[in-house]
Amino acid sequence: MSLPQRDISPLAGQLEQTLSAGQLPSEICGWGSQLLQRLRQPVRVAVAGSPGSGKSALIDMLLGRVVIGRSGNGLLIDVCHGAREQVEIETAAGQRLQLPGLLAQQELPQDARRVRQTLPDPRLRWHSFRELPLAGPQAAQHEMLQQAAASADIFLWCSQDFSGAEQALWAAMPDSTKDHSFLVLTMADRQVMRGTLPAVIEALQPVAAEEFLGVYPVAAIQGLTARSAETPQDGLWRSSGGKQLAEDVQRQVQLGRASDVDQAELLIRQFGGTLPPQSTPAATVTTQGPAASAPAVSRAAPQTACLAAALDQLQTGAQAMLAEAEAAGGAQAGPVLANCMEMIRSLSQSLDTLPAGAAAEAARTAVQDGEEMLMLCQLEQDENAAVDAVTLLIQLKKELMEDPPE
Repeated sequence: MSLPQRDISPLAGQLEQTLSAGQLPSEICGWGSQLLQRLRQPVRVAVAGSPGSGKSALIDMLLGRVVIGRSGNGLLIDVCHGAREQVEIETAAGQRLQLPGLLAQQELPQDARRVRQTLPDPRLRWHSFRELPLAGPQAAQHEMLQQAAASADIFLWCSQDFSGAEQALWAAMPDSTKDHSFLVLTMADRQVMRGTLPAVIEALQPVAAEEFLGVYPVAAIQGLTARSAETPQDGLWRSSGGKQLAEDVQRQVQLGRASDVDQAELLIRQFGGTLPPQSTPAATVTTQGPAASAPAVSRAAPQTACLAAALDQLQTGAQAMLAEAEAAGGAQAGPVLANCMEMIRSLSQSLDTLPAGAAAEAARTAVQDGEEMLMLCQLEQDENAAVDAVTLLIQLKKELMEDPPE
């Protein structure tokens, strides 16, 4: 599936206007306000781990340059978009200092406790980073993680072996956080040299399969070297493990943004009138996301009357379910998931009546993929799964209607 990274400011502005004009029913105003807030801030990527676990090096690698270096040890660090390279420091005494340049170049005061690094990097318009140092009593670490879970959209857990203590901390995290999280085995080059990496990965696979999107061995220093070299070092970038992690994190960023855009367009279309014209995409990535994503389709759908009617029913039913769920105080997982499954099976039956052809077969495959994803959603049986299922139907309808065959 291709997810364009386009300027969504006009869409956010239209949604704000819809809210300000009182066009949304009172029972879904809260949902609309939360959606507007998400549209106006980048996707937040939290990088957590114990001291010395390689968090700063990982963020530097993903940025492609040394930004944090060794200067932020033990500090809560935010890296986000700004007009200039600037470091903002908050001290334990409540002072706020502003220094030009990069954190890696600074000598911080002894009582520094929090840092905000701004960069004029256009990628940071779409996602920001927060480094979470996990130290001290287990209860304090647990509290920090729970607070982070309430605000972060994606988690990268940095560790060399994901110890029992770390597993206990992570087990208490909400399932909605785990669904968008990665276990990063940092300093993988050292374990390769010791010959221990295969055994560590094998031991962690059962845990990671339940708790994360995957296990990613990464040699961050090598990855950073590959990205910052004057001439491309694609082989080193790939072998460091950084390329795969960076691409998969970007997919999650794009999928999260696409879901927000779909829901905002749905609200505006239903209650706010005309959607703003789409800007030219700044970039496009090919995604193969997990169960919450829409079927992987950039394919055509046969334009027969029965299919058009089925797709209209899909859109109408999805809109009605979201509105009813908000009126009831939240999505009721069981009924919503059952209705979604019924609608996609009805669409599948409509496709079975179409004449054979490459486009028809591609559409059938897309709907079959969607049905399998809905089955995965049904395993969760919670509010997030219900919203994911409805969003999946909306995205499926849009994809099937994008490129009709002649």
